[in-house]
Amino acid sequence: MNLAILFSGEFGRRFVINLTYPKLCGYLGACGIDRCDYCKDYDFSGYVEFVREFPEPASLPNYIDNVEEYLNKIEAEAVVAINLHPDLLSELPNYADCRILIVPACDQRWCLPGLRKQLEEKCNERGIEFYSPKPFCSFNPKEEGRKFSEKFSLGIPEFEMEMDGKIIKNVRVLRSDPCGCSYYVAKMMRNYRIENVQEFWKDIHQHQCAYPCMASMERDAELNNEAPFHLAGYIMVYKFSKAAGIDAEAFVPPHFRKDY
Repeated sequence: MNLAILFSGEFGRRFVINLTYPKLCGYLGACGIDRCDYCKDYDFSGYVEFVREFPEPASLPNYIDNVEEYLNKIEAEAVVAINLHPDLLSELPNYADCRILIVPACDQRWCLPGLRKQLEEKCNERGIEFYSPKPFCSFNPKEEGRKFSEKFSLGIPEFEMEMDGKIIKNVRVLRSDPCGCSYYVAKMMRNYRIENVQEFWKDIHQHQCAYPCMASMERDAELNNEAPFHLAGYIMVYKFSKAAGIDAEAFVPPHFRKDY
């Protein structure tokens, strides 16, 4: 499965680096260059048809009539569009010859509810699977989307853990969140002794924040008036705890538990 990526902004840049050149991860912060041990032992660049960076939406006119000046025909099995101007997004299904279109909403302004509905309708007419996960690490697809998730090992994070009593001896990332934070959390939690579950959850979340998680901290009515950042934290703590054999359902608010 091949992929085209269209983006603007820092999150999109991080997604591209994580997927195509993970050796640059140290430049994103977190571990830093000197402490990087190249734990991301993969390279999906061979499956990326092209990457195009766009100007930030706020730097473009409020309305774009000449969409063709920005968009060309896109041929790829999957297209990921991150933080594009809404006029460009709304026309994307007309330019994309693809099977899957993913428009993450880690910040709700990237794809407002009305635009999401419009995109879904256009994609349905063209036989394209459409996803707009909020945040991107809540991506839990079906059919063609599942093939995409399996191919690039991304979506809701999954871990495999080697325990020695209460000590986490080793952690393997089976599926990463799209920004790559899972690998940092896994690295920082190795040799961790679980003495107190509440402290354990706190430390997992603190490492996620240190990477840092770039989901929006603005409250969102679609997320029960919580922020995408909060949901990303619940997901990470729940899935990492599960790999350690700890039930973290109590950490997750009831309105989010169905997502896992």
